[in-house]
Amino acid sequence: METSGNKSLAKKILCVIVTLLPMAIYMVVYMPVFFWVESLEPAGGFHIIHTAIDDMIPVVEAFIVPYVLWLPYLVAGMIVIAIKSRKISRKTSYMLMTGMSLFIVVSLVYPNALELRAAIPDRENIFIDWISYLHAIDTPTDVLPSLHVYNAIVVAGGLHLAFPEKKVLLAASDLLTLLIILSTVFIKQHSIIDVIAGIVLFIPVFIIICFVIKPLKKPEETAQRAE
Repeated sequence: METSGNKSLAKKILCVIVTLLPMAIYMVVYMPVFFWVESLEPAGGFHIIHTAIDDMIPVVEAFIVPYVLWLPYLVAGMIVIAIKSRKISRKTSYMLMTGMSLFIVVSLVYPNALELRAAIPDRENIFIDWISYLHAIDTPTDVLPSLHVYNAIVVAGGLHLAFPEKKVLLAASDLLTLLIILSTVFIKQHSIIDVIAGIVLFIPVFIIICFVIKPLKKPEETAQRAE
């Protein structure tokens, strides 16, 4: 019995690895390209992303917590989606890859940057220290659209598709996604324009990948086929 259980667990782990392999390969290629784009100094300079609304948004340093939870949320979300449904996992991966690729294109065609970090207050606490460290390792360039916003919404959407019946899970996921989105502006990592751009980008990508190209079947349609 124990051996059978171990084999079943190993099979599930292998299935998750195989399902997420295209995304992993993409990231191996994407990251060097991303850092290369980040290192570019455009001849015409950067277009500064800024609105009056950005100046009205206060700095709330505690929002650094949901901001740094972004990556664990993406990784955990993708793993549980892969465990539940290989097809939805691949759709979610395709959405991530599409948005991240378009981000690179936008950064090359329309180099952009922020000048919002001067608003960070000069006070001492652990959250300010975290923000200072983040700003030290992350340049304020190539911010449109916000991948923090886009990728978080994509994973939240994937969870909704994979677990439509898990109301508590989805509520927690949606709340964390909302906090991640808010965190980008409350710690001055993004302009409200970057946030809106990330949301706007998600809508057509989600519709096309999930409901136009080999559309996903609704749960009730799958149940009817099984009968």
